[in-house]
Amino acid sequence: METNIFSALSVHGFTPVNASVCVGTWRNYAVTLQKFGGKTYYVYVALRLGTVPKGLKKTLNAELKEPGIKLGGVERIMPNFLQFSVSFAGAEDPAARFAQRMEALTQALLRNGIYPADTCALTGAPNPDSLCLLLRSDCYGYQPVQSAAMQRSDAEIQARTRENESGGSYLTGVLGAILGMLAGIAVNLLTMVFLQRIFSLLFALVPVGAMFGYKLCKGKTNKLSILLVILLSLIAIPLMEYLSIALGLVKEYGAPLGEALRLTGDMFFEPEVLKSSSGDMLKMLLFMGLGLFISWGYMRNQLNSTQEQRSKIQLDTLSPNPNHRPAPEQSVPSCGNPGEEM
Repeated sequence: METNIFSALSVHGFTPVNASVCVGTWRNYAVTLQKFGGKTYYVYVALRLGTVPKGLKKTLNAELKEPGIKLGGVERIMPNFLQFSVSFAGAEDPAARFAQRMEALTQALLRNGIYPADTCALTGAPNPDSLCLLLRSDCYGYQPVQSAAMQRSDAEIQARTRENESGGSYLTGVLGAILGMLAGIAVNLLTMVFLQRIFSLLFALVPVGAMFGYKLCKGKTNKLSILLVILLSLIAIPLMEYLSIALGLVKEYGAPLGEALRLTGDMFFEPEVLKSSSGDMLKMLLFMGLGLFISWGYMRNQLNSTQEQRSKIQLDTLSPNPNHRPAPEQSVPSCGNPGEEM
């Protein structure tokens, strides 16, 4: 646990969720503090912007700038949250530094007419009764929610994972993964053949496409699904080399695609061709390793176990919203005392 930082922030009412995240509120804004690296943290502030005003990030950073002090600034602004970095390096009093930066940020937000989120992050309903740590890319962090909506979301996740575990098919999943892999290969081949360049980051499209196709075709999304995607990604390497040679014949000599594929098949496993291709395939293997590393988070997030774990974390952080305004009690008109004449 980050005792030096998270325990220090307990004086401001912040509560640790795990070893890298704590949550709380500041000036009615729901706030998440997440460890980034070293003594640098990301702060996520719940907002409801609808659309992000042009130049808002630049405006806020200008207002937060302090001469001679580098404590971080606004990294990005989404309609549902703002991401802000803060450094605690050299801070003798982390709680005081956090308070200083949060005061500066919230005052800058208020000056620009950006107020705390006051609608449910899941349904958009006004006056949400709870706060919850959402683990979604479009609405990340401690967010106001309706507790009933959060409970329904958890029930839906549980139902989907149970259905996938009982009815998911490895066969249809693999077929979908092959189609997704081929889509990723196609993008890479276009750059390799027509631009004569290999873009290493595009290799991530192969495992991402394979996992997307696997899930789309109702494959059983357990740990074995990741192993299948990795296997298909490795198979994609010699397949890309094979297809790049065939497409090269089409481009250079105008050979029909079918004939080019046949000729490539006849010579692909000849020692001289394999030797000349081994360098390219080794390079592609390294790029595919990078692609798997980049796409690992996406693949892991598709697993049933990950979905259930994330849902549990969200429910465990469900707490009353201090900004919730209880509905006024409905007065019951008097009907008089029993036996009293009207």
